[in-house]
Amino acid sequence: MAFNRPSLQDLITRVEGDFKSGLGLITILRRSFIGILSRVLAGLAHTLFGYISFIELQAFPDTAEIEYLERWAIIWGVQRKVATFSEFIVDITGTNGTTIPANTIYRRADGVEFYTQALVTLAGPTGTLYLIAVVAGKAGQVFVSDTISILSPIAGLNSTATVSSIVIEPEDSESDESLRARLITRIQVPPSGGAAQDYISWALAVPGITRAWIKPQDLGPGTVSVFVVSDDEDPITPSPAKITEVEDYIEARRPVTATVSIFAPALLAITMTIKLKPNNATVQAAVVAELEDLILREAALAGAYKAPGVLHDGKILLSRINEAISIAIDEEDHEITLINGIAPANITPATNQLITLGVITWQAL
Repeated sequence: MAFNRPSLQDLITRVEGDFKSGLGLITILRRSFIGILSRVLAGLAHTLFGYISFIELQAFPDTAEIEYLERWAIIWGVQRKVATFSEFIVDITGTNGTTIPANTIYRRADGVEFYTQALVTLAGPTGTLYLIAVVAGKAGQVFVSDTISILSPIAGLNSTATVSSIVIEPEDSESDESLRARLITRIQVPPSGGAAQDYISWALAVPGITRAWIKPQDLGPGTVSVFVVSDDEDPITPSPAKITEVEDYIEARRPVTATVSIFAPALLAITMTIKLKPNNATVQAAVVAELEDLILREAALAGAYKAPGVLHDGKILLSRINEAISIAIDEEDHEITLINGIAPANITPATNQLITLGVITWQAL
């Protein structure tokens, strides 16, 4: 039977009742010594009941607050994915023999800074530098072809450099709910020495990876294919640098007999024409949010496993799409007229495809 926390008034009534029965009183005046004492004791008990209710939530990982959630995670060997630093290579130009000292600072147009780790000497008119962001997380992200400038000019060196390749993509610190989900998975599905779920857990432990699927013996006996996506990026398919990061992480943990390959899935974007009532920007945004949530929950890589023994076909039912649109805030009515240019129907991706939301064309109903 569940425990029901008494209200403050219930506690006051209980304490006053105890005083009445113990002292033989018929009534207790509100401003009397016994009346004041009753309220003081009831307030103290109410505070203690509140603390007990709080502790009750911390006793279970699915309701624990941040501090206790992290402690639960540490006990189970699940580490929060910390923010990582951007690492990349830039092309530089200058005079042969020019020396660039370690800890030379380059700056982006918005003021974000990057530094070199080692001394570099130009062996010709061009060369490369390995740079690391000063700040962790997405704030330090750069892209190929971006231009950055040196903070303190060096004689014989061009003041600007161009990003030529990404070594490590930066990631923000893992959210509480992501950590909670991985912890619950760890509790419910313990490590099994290289079972399917182990590969998924390893992939999800890499910063930036949010979903993963596995295909045992995909490329032959003894092979394992792992497919990963980064839902916080656009597009969600990981970059080659992130794929390499996942490969390195799993390589250090896989069974010695397994040959592991990491892939990004092919994306199947759903385009739709929707007649909507009322057809305004607010309702459209609500519908998009519901559809994105539906796809994030239910889309799976066709022909792969996300949980032990569950082989996905990747299908999303038309009825589920209609349901998602119907629960959008302020939506009164709708009609889907086209999906991917044809009459509305269930969406079934091909093998190794993953459904995503594409362009929606809106019409008034």
